Amino acid sequence: MRLHNKRPRSSKPHNEHATEKERDISINSPRGVPLLLHDVRRGFRRYALGYLLILPAGLILAVVLIYPLLSLLRMSFFDIEPLRHPDPIFSGFENYVRLLRDPNLHNSLAQTAFWTFGSVTIQFGIGIVAAIILNETFRGRGLARAFLLIPWAMPSVVGAFAWKWVYHAQLGLLNHILTSLHLVSHNVNWLGDPATAMIAAVITNSWRGFPFMMLMLLAGMQNIPQELYDASAVDGASFWQQLRLITLPLLKPVIFVITLLSSIWTFNNFSYIYILTGGGPAGMTEILVTYVYKNGFQFFHFGYAAALSVLLFAVVVVMSFAYIRLMSRGDVTGD
Repeated sequence: MRLHNKRPRSSKPHNEHATEKERDISINSPRGVPLLLHDVRRGFRRYALGYLLILPAGLILAVVLIYPLLSLLRMSFFDIEPLRHPDPIFSGFENYVRLLRDPNLHNSLAQTAFWTFGSVTIQFGIGIVAAIILNETFRGRGLARAFLLIPWAMPSVVGAFAWKWVYHAQLGLLNHILTSLHLVSHNVNWLGDPATAMIAAVITNSWRGFPFMMLMLLAGMQNIPQELYDASAVDGASFWQQLRLITLPLLKPVIFVITLLSSIWTFNNFSYIYILTGGGPAGMTEILVTYVYKNGFQFFHFGYAAALSVLLFAVVVVMSFAYIRLMSRGDVTGD
C-alpha cells in the first residue's frame, strides 16, 4: 500500500498571515477580548493623570447625586409614615401601584403638562418678538436689553411675591388698572378662582423665563449672515418670507435647545406655583413637584413621596435622553 506524504501544516499562527480586516474581526470576537482589555489598560495608563485629577469631582458627584438617588429609590419600596408607625415597613411595589390609582396624581400630571406647555409657548413667543426687535439697530438698544433682563436676573421668590401682590383681589395693581379702564366691573380674585389661577401662574412664569429665550434667539440671529437677507430683499422677499424661509430654519438648533431646556426647568419649577397658589384653589394649580412636596412634608407619606420623586426623575431623564439622542444623530444641527 502506497502512502502519500502529506505536506506538513505550517506551525506559524494564522494571525501572522491575517489581513488587517481579519485582525479587526478577531479583536471584536470573543478571542479578541484580551486585546481590548489590553487597550483599556494602556489607555488608562496613558491618561492616568487626567483620571486622577477628576477623581475628587467624581467622588463628590457620587456623594451628592448618586447616593441620594439610590437612597430615594430604596425608600420608594418602603411604607414610611412616622405618624402611623415609627419604623419603615417593606411594601414592595405598593407605592408604585398607588401611583396608577391616584386620581390626584393624574390631575397633577395634566396640570403639569398645561403649566409646562403654556409657559414655554408664551416664553418663546415673547422671546422671539423681543429678539427680532433687539436685532435691529436703534438708539437705546443696550438699555432695552438690560431692562428686559430684569425678570431673569430677579430672584424667583422676589418675583413670585411681586406678582402675588399684582394679582391681589382687593389691593392688586392689575385689578386697579382693569377697573380704571372699565374693562372689568368688579375686582377679580385671579389666584383664588379655579378658572384663572393656572393662567395667572403661567403668565407669571412666562414673564420670568422669556429673557432667556430672547438672549439665545438674539445670539442665533446675529450669527446669520446678512448677505442672505440682502439677497432675498433683492428678489423681493417680504419680512414674513425672510422670517419663515431664512430666520426660523437657521435658528432651528437654537430653538430646539432652548425650548427643551426651558421645558425641563419649567417642569421642575416649584417656587412660583407654591408661592402664588400653593397648588390651589381646589388643586387646579397642583403640579407634580408641589404634589411631591405635600405628600412628603405636609402629609408625611415619605415612601409614597419617594415613589413620586422617582416618577419625576424618570420624566426628566426621558426628556434629557430625547435631547441627547437627537443631538447625537445630528437631527438638530442638520448634519
